[in-house]
Amino acid sequence: MAEKPITPGKNAPQVGMAYQIPRNSLALLMISQVVVILPLAVYITPWIIGVGLFSGYWRTQVYRGRWGYPAGWVKAVLVFAGVFGIALSGYGTFSLEAATSLLVLAFALKLLEMKTRRDAYLIIFLSYFLIATAFLFDQAITMAAYQVLAAVIITAAMVGMNQLQSRVRPLASIKLAAALIFQALPLTLVLFLLFPRIAPLWSIPMPSSSTTGISDTIKPGDVANLTMSNELAFRVVFEDEVPPARELYWRGLVYSEFDQGTWTVGRPLPPKATPPAAVGPGIGYEVFLEPTQAEWLFSLDTPVDYGPRLKMLGDYRLINPESILSVKRYRLVSDPQYTQDPQLHGLLERRETRLPDEDNPRIREYAKALLADTGSPTAMVEAMLAQIRNRDYVYTLQPPTLNNENSIDEFWFDTRRGFCSHYAGAMVFALRAADIPARMVGGYQGGEVNPRTGHVEVRQYLAHAWVEVWIESAGWTRVDPTAAVAPARVENGLNAALSGEDRAALSFLTNARLGEGDLLSNALQFFDSVEHRWNFWVVGYDAASQSSVLQKLLGEVTPARIGLALAIGGGVSMFLVALTLFWRRRPTQRNPAERKFFKFASAMARQGYARAPDETPAAYLHRLAVKAELDPQPMVQRLQSFMYDPQASLSEVERRQMRQDFRKLRFRLAFSTPGKAS
Repeated sequence: MAEKPITPGKNAPQVGMAYQIPRNSLALLMISQVVVILPLAVYITPWIIGVGLFSGYWRTQVYRGRWGYPAGWVKAVLVFAGVFGIALSGYGTFSLEAATSLLVLAFALKLLEMKTRRDAYLIIFLSYFLIATAFLFDQAITMAAYQVLAAVIITAAMVGMNQLQSRVRPLASIKLAAALIFQALPLTLVLFLLFPRIAPLWSIPMPSSSTTGISDTIKPGDVANLTMSNELAFRVVFEDEVPPARELYWRGLVYSEFDQGTWTVGRPLPPKATPPAAVGPGIGYEVFLEPTQAEWLFSLDTPVDYGPRLKMLGDYRLINPESILSVKRYRLVSDPQYTQDPQLHGLLERRETRLPDEDNPRIREYAKALLADTGSPTAMVEAMLAQIRNRDYVYTLQPPTLNNENSIDEFWFDTRRGFCSHYAGAMVFALRAADIPARMVGGYQGGEVNPRTGHVEVRQYLAHAWVEVWIESAGWTRVDPTAAVAPARVENGLNAALSGEDRAALSFLTNARLGEGDLLSNALQFFDSVEHRWNFWVVGYDAASQSSVLQKLLGEVTPARIGLALAIGGGVSMFLVALTLFWRRRPTQRNPAERKFFKFASAMARQGYARAPDETPAAYLHRLAVKAELDPQPMVQRLQSFMYDPQASLSEVERRQMRQDFRKLRFRLAFSTPGKAS
């Protein structure tokens, strides 16, 4: 009786060629792990990177046959120690950083038990997921380009999983993976443009990094510190001409509370029920605000059209319903002619005149005496501006450090050296000491026009603070003491107001951006224009932008038309991919002699003189010439010379000679009986 073949049971170990991980795929898998973890390294706890390197080294030693796979208890200890370490790393329990750290930890430890193809495919799918996770932290075009490269490497590892062990070709895997990725781009573009933007079904914790840029508390030196930063605050696209730099006051926060040398926003005022009514034609523009981890927005005075989702508080500043965690795109119309609060109610008046008791006594006496001498708030403001303009006050990025107590007195009467917040804070304090409502506004002043795209970019070094004083019937009126001490700062930008000593304190990139016309400045403008287009068409492509695009493409936007557009766009993209594939598989171009020979061979086959599968062109031509009782040597020599000599080229005379040879053979053999010559 024949024995039954032994088959492995359900729980038998998966061994053999069908389950092993190919060598080149294993290398690409480990490279892909490094590539996808690298951009996340700045957001996760550093020791996890060490765990990943250790796991990679262990897996390499297993591959080399020097170590074995870790025992179960070793893996359990590593898992519990890793989770415990993440818990002690200072992240919030449900923060995105903690979740990402846990995911990367599991991703790294998976190397220690990766034995079969199933384990390798799990690594590949986790790699794709980590690529998507990275975009929760950074959506810049550089990150997108990097992640395309990472996707190519991961896909190459997946391609390598389907190669034979005997045919290891990593470069071929990468080339095929790149082709697959780029063949998917047309359909991706169609889905990106046309697929409806819907609200998410659930929310996830977002990055919990600290607020960047303008803060809701400000000390005299804080704005000067921001000036040292080259980071982008926001970009602006104006619908008409860009206003002059002296009119670009970007309102962000209003500081109404003062204590121990620090100005704070205080309790937010209730939002306005309706937007202010426009008086003039207004200025239309669109803002692309960089992530700030805060709710406040920036605008020119005074926004009269800001959409249904944004809110305007009682101090005329705009806020977003949630913190700005990615590039925020919003459209505004501002009316600079609008009068803010022509009548001031008692609660707001008390808020904007309140000062701490027994602080800065010298400037209190100075303010009361100055108001008595000038007789009106407007005249008092002009007198203070004249004093700043005519006395030895200095505008500098490196002011002396002030004490928390009596800091206004120390600056105004002693040091007289400061940045915009020094002068604005001193003027607000003096006006309040004279019972005149006043407040300090923080934001940015000016902007740099990119000549390539026409948009305005506002960076942190343009951070600014100014004064708003309430004048009866005129309402809140902007007063900028910086225009008195350094008028070039407001008229011509920060660069015109800085001394050589201040310029030396700035970073290399800040100095390069403030420079005009040099090679590095032009290069930075070019890269900024590319980033702006990316934000405009990709990052900022929200539901409103999609609706505008669809209306231009489809007219009336209906589900049926959107479905039809998706079908047509998807069909066209798939047709382009298919056309590319067929084009790559088209017959290779033959040289003229080869084309003429195959045409001649086809014609002779119809006459009954077919070419044998193992017969070379020379042997075939020799056989036919012998059959036709012609000298085969000249014909064969000419054919071999033209077909196999890469340097040979057919002249018109030689083409004519070859045609004559083929015609003579066809004519001679037309009246012969087909058969193989001896």
